[in-house]
Amino acid sequence: MNNEFRLQKSIVPSHYSIFIEPDLINESFSGNEEISISVLETTKSIKINSIGLVIGNVKLTGNIELNSTKIEEDKKHETITIHFKSLIDPGDYNLKIQFSGKLDNSLRGFYLSKYRDNQGIEHKIGTTQFESTDARRAFPCFDEPEFKSVFSISLKLDQSLMAISNSPIESEITNSEGKKTIIFKDTIKMSTYLVAFIIGPFEESETAEVNNVPIKIISVKGKRHLSKYALNCGKFFLDYFNNYYGINYPGSKLDLIAVPDFASGAMENFGCITFRESLLLVDETRATESELTRIADVIAHEIAHMWFGDLVTMKWWNGIWLNEAFATFMATKAVDKFNPDWERWVQFGFERSAAFDVDSLEETRPIEYEVISPDDASGMFDLLTYEKGGSVLRMLEQYLWEQSFQNGVKKYLKIHQYSNTDTKDLWESLEKSTNEPVEKTMESWIFQPGFPQLMVSEENNSLKLEQNIFKYENTSNKNQVWKIPIVIKSFTESDKSIYKTLMEENKKYIDLNNSPDIFHLVNVGGDGFYRIQYSNNLLTKILKNLNPEKNKLTNIERFCLLDDYWSDILSCNKTVDVFLEDLQFFKEENDPEVLNLIISCLSFIDKFVDENHSNNFKSFSEGYFSHLLKKYGFKNNNNDTNKIKEFKAALIRGLGNICADEKIINYCGELFETYRKNPKDVEANALAATISVLSNNGDSNLYNEFLELYLNSSTPQDEMRFLFALSSFQNIDNFINTLELSLSEKVRTQNAPYLLGQTLRNKKHFSVSWDFIENNWDKINDKFPENSIPRLLTGIRAITDVECSEKIKTFLKNNKVPQGQKTVDQHLEKLNINVKFADFNLKYLEKFLLNNN
Repeated sequence: MNNEFRLQKSIVPSHYSIFIEPDLINESFSGNEEISISVLETTKSIKINSIGLVIGNVKLTGNIELNSTKIEEDKKHETITIHFKSLIDPGDYNLKIQFSGKLDNSLRGFYLSKYRDNQGIEHKIGTTQFESTDARRAFPCFDEPEFKSVFSISLKLDQSLMAISNSPIESEITNSEGKKTIIFKDTIKMSTYLVAFIIGPFEESETAEVNNVPIKIISVKGKRHLSKYALNCGKFFLDYFNNYYGINYPGSKLDLIAVPDFASGAMENFGCITFRESLLLVDETRATESELTRIADVIAHEIAHMWFGDLVTMKWWNGIWLNEAFATFMATKAVDKFNPDWERWVQFGFERSAAFDVDSLEETRPIEYEVISPDDASGMFDLLTYEKGGSVLRMLEQYLWEQSFQNGVKKYLKIHQYSNTDTKDLWESLEKSTNEPVEKTMESWIFQPGFPQLMVSEENNSLKLEQNIFKYENTSNKNQVWKIPIVIKSFTESDKSIYKTLMEENKKYIDLNNSPDIFHLVNVGGDGFYRIQYSNNLLTKILKNLNPEKNKLTNIERFCLLDDYWSDILSCNKTVDVFLEDLQFFKEENDPEVLNLIISCLSFIDKFVDENHSNNFKSFSEGYFSHLLKKYGFKNNNNDTNKIKEFKAALIRGLGNICADEKIINYCGELFETYRKNPKDVEANALAATISVLSNNGDSNLYNEFLELYLNSSTPQDEMRFLFALSSFQNIDNFINTLELSLSEKVRTQNAPYLLGQTLRNKKHFSVSWDFIENNWDKINDKFPENSIPRLLTGIRAITDVECSEKIKTFLKNNKVPQGQKTVDQHLEKLNINVKFADFNLKYLEKFLLNNN
């Protein structure tokens, strides 16, 4: 392993006493610390992580007292080496350091956040974000996960402000100059990236309790009324995880804090979890089910980390996948219990499609791979870590059975609490609880990139399964084999049977009845992380049984069938005309997520339709949607379930955005007029669809209205809806205004990269967007958080124009993104796939549209 960026193992910290005094007015801070260390080998210097700090006096005390003679800074490796005049013998010492730094708007380290209250007065907040390697920007430290320590935090601040950290307040001292010093209780033994301290004009929600642990939601003043839902979530999830893990939450309080400027979704600082406002604060009466689910997901994810990540932590960043994947997996379990009507595991299967998409590229990576530098660590926080990792754990759990899996997790946490682990430590605990070869099975999923596609066919009286690696571009010659847990369901007219097996070879035959009235479905329940390609005969049998009213395939199984089918279209293994013909089998579909997938496929195809065939494609799409429209309508009724409301909203988006259906556009106009009069009179799903349709078809007056609604929104969800809708307007002046808006002070730097990414998806003006990004590249990199640049560039995956694609590839070849180059390379490969799709499918598409005029 390359240890270039690692600290010496011969000096081990155990305790930090940290004092920090922020100056919010002058946007700076100063502090001092005392680190208890054990020196294991004789040395004359100590290397410690620090970047962007001004280091003052440094002293070592113990059985000797030494002042530093020289401090050597290494900016590349983000360290300082402290030299002393005498040898330091093995033993216990205290390292005392004075330091100071700037509070900037980088959204990492100890940084500055700003907001305006209802009177337009600006307020400042000092807050932290240390994962993965940014604690070193706030105080010098041994900034590696394995150097766990206890932290004693003290903060000096104005008396009018609130301070929050990982532990409860132990004492408060009032100073004569109008300041106060808050001393927090010691933390548990934990890694530096989990330390947090926040100062600002906050207010607290009411307090809930679980096992005598108080839980509160903390937000800037004026937003307390939006905290009730999050508090209910927090209380439920803390209780759920106490029971599931078999170890009570090891902290003495749990605060969930909404921060106005926050680069990620949330951060699992122990006892002091930070969130962006839109993922914690919400008015339940005006939020869609998907928005409420997303908030619950994020809260559950972060609370799950209090055990899996905080109590037990990976030794090094190559193991971060297990922290994040497990929290993703556990959040889904918890939210499924929180609201069973949401069918959260079904939703999880739908979301897995995004991980499949990335893992189908040559530029994918294994879930776990070598991490050397801070940029490498930052690049680990992607779809493969979260969604693929979580999906593989779900597949493993279902294969081992849930109770056996839970027993293994309990064993793992009990053995390794307050310490650090490798991936194999979890497999070892699961093997002891299940007597199954977990490590051997999981190696193929964790340490090799990609995933298999199962070719399924009937041969005599057997079902033939053959595995091959799946790629959009079949350029890989790797002879990879996975150990695949497989569940098969066989259907007759009156019965069905389940068959389970572990496929360990390239080819497998299973003795099953293949009579004409029987069909077989592979990957029952949709939990397997692999794709299926059925023979034409088998596919026809399944398609004829798709009607939800036949109660044969579940919604997730129908989704997987369609998603697997579409992947074969994208990889040019099948032609697009056959796909469009087979959509007739989905004409009775009643699930909103399956319908959204169909809309997504049609929207992608629409990008390749020229003006000569545009009306034909709209007519074809209208023909598909019209059957569903007659059956369900698009106006909500009082007795509609949430699923029906979501389904109708999807219909509105499909007809309004793909077909530009005048009836739908007019209805959306009427609905929005109702919203103008009283926002609470419009159901949230219908409103979200209305905003989408109107922004795609709206004029400059509506654009200006949406802009004002964004600037003056009363909830974080409304703010996001109207902001991102600005990227869809077709008027060029409006579009350019949105581009310029993204670099203005009117859009937070946490949101602006995503807004720019959305503008790249505008069917008409994507090239204008790219020119703007290219011309403002330096400004974008200076202004936006580093880890957001790869996410901004996600928008290029939607571009299908050859000329623009070449322009993008040339530019990004000469302008690397070190903190996420692997992700950027994936985006660029997707551009090639789009061009290949057009080359292969255009003739089939045009012929189909002419024949279906």
